[in-house]
Amino acid sequence: MSRRAIKTINWSALAEKIPETEKTTFAAFKSKSDQYLRRMNANPEAPPKINWAYYKKSIPIAGLVDKFQKEYESVKVPYPVDKYTSEIETEEKKVHIKIEEFITDSNQRIATANKEIDRVKNLLPFSEMTMEDFHDAYPDIAINVDKPTVWPHIPEVQPENDKGQPAEH
Repeated sequence: MSRRAIKTINWSALAEKIPETEKTTFAAFKSKSDQYLRRMNANPEAPPKINWAYYKKSIPIAGLVDKFQKEYESVKVPYPVDKYTSEIETEEKKVHIKIEEFITDSNQRIATANKEIDRVKNLLPFSEMTMEDFHDAYPDIAINVDKPTVWPHIPEVQPENDKGQPAEH
């Protein structure tokens, strides 16, 4: 992580998105990040410059300082390659697509629920309904006067089977 990247983290905006159940974990993560930042800032961004001319004058062994200088300048500390940002961005796009689908589905469910609410609001109150009004409003649970049932009014004990044929006696 570069020094530039760690300074661009907006901790307050991130904290607003964290659920209450995860606040302690988030605080521990932020604490570790702050410790890392302090350790990183304690060291200079670039190694200190070495005064090679001073050492060439001070050390009498011929070629030793030149050898050290050549080896020192050839050392390159590899910076880790960022191979995760593209994967994260791909995942983020997939999540945004799923979010949009969820929003669309939710809006459809809301519209269906609002239609049902309007239908129920437009019904007569039960206290003012007649049996015929109840049958018209709820035909699946109302008593059918043309086809009466026997107690306990469940399909298993009725004199007809599932196909409407008389039961065998």
